[in-house]
Amino acid sequence: MKPSQIILLTGVAIVGILSYTWFRTAARAGEFTTLVPVFDGTCTDIAGMPGAEDMAIDRTNGRIFVSSDDRRATAQGKPVRGAIYSLPVDGLASPPPLKDLTGGQPAAFHPHGTSLFRAADGKVTLMVVNHPKGAMDYSGTTVEVFDAQADGSLKLRRTVAVPGLTRINDIVATGANSFYATSESDLERGSLAESLSFVSGDDRTGAIWYFDGNAGKKLDSGLGFANSLALSNDGKTLYASATMSRSIFLYDRDPTNGAIKRRDAALVGTGIDNLDVDPDGIVWMAAHPKMLSFIQHAGNAAKPSPSQILILEPSPTGKGGKIDQVYLRDGTDGFSGASVAIRSGTNMVLGSVFEKSVRVCQLPKVWRQSESHPAQRLLDTERDELQKEAEKAAKAGATEPAK
Repeated sequence: MKPSQIILLTGVAIVGILSYTWFRTAARAGEFTTLVPVFDGTCTDIAGMPGAEDMAIDRTNGRIFVSSDDRRATAQGKPVRGAIYSLPVDGLASPPPLKDLTGGQPAAFHPHGTSLFRAADGKVTLMVVNHPKGAMDYSGTTVEVFDAQADGSLKLRRTVAVPGLTRINDIVATGANSFYATSESDLERGSLAESLSFVSGDDRTGAIWYFDGNAGKKLDSGLGFANSLALSNDGKTLYASATMSRSIFLYDRDPTNGAIKRRDAALVGTGIDNLDVDPDGIVWMAAHPKMLSFIQHAGNAAKPSPSQILILEPSPTGKGGKIDQVYLRDGTDGFSGASVAIRSGTNMVLGSVFEKSVRVCQLPKVWRQSESHPAQRLLDTERDELQKEAEKAAKAGATEPAK
């Protein structure tokens, strides 16, 4: 074979490998999934809260705490201190002027995930993940522990740094000083190894940790980009989302010592972000159905990214349950990349990683799309290659002769 032919064939092979890798990555990221935007409710946006990535609701006092950080400003080299704002549950139509509740403490503050704990005596603790160096650098990440005052302001009581736990994304408070936390991955954030793992989809180093008030320890791993956490209303079930795994995990939890045991998992087929449990025990999940589009949106505000809100209605048996869709929009309406959804009565409040506003939606009378749009296909499972691989492996195991 002539050298020119060898070079030509090598080039064709490289192009073929790169094309297949791109196709597989794009398929896993949902870029080929057919999305039909549907939401029969009405929405309005409340400006002034950039990067409202997460929220925590105090249902007793009627407040929604909003974790706000202008990540685009940080990316442009002009970081602005983040803030925690409050929205009145009964006044979402005309909220009062926004005010940072933290009193400027800590000085270096770029909030991420947040969680609220109400003690038996009524005292409220708000915990917030803080990346002091900004959203582009997770080194030195801490958990800030605030005591909520009667007027809704926050008083910093404690700053927690857990050795070995650097890539905290979200937390769920279990006491005035204790919490579970997600560690996104063991890989360095923004590294080549992380980029390659995104392409291959083989990074399962995301983990769940527990801090008992004195020390932290890893309880479970194997999650593809561990993202968010939430507790059932009785405190006996821990929910965790894994964005790259496109799955939600359920754990039995021992409230006395924090121990957890994985009970179930569901491949939802979309990039799940933050979780919240409503008074009816329904788990609300914000998701990025096209993850490459979300990455493009992160780098360019002009590129829209779809927002998807799903719910999980857990089965009374403890395993399985019903997953339904509530909201799906493509981002061309001025709100992209929803990362959290909180239901309060007939309202659904959405936050986003990069938008400069919070979206408040009035839910329609029938908001489960399986009921309001029964013919609408919610997720394109035909393109979920991981599901096919799992089914193929299960089938191979079933046909394997017994030894």
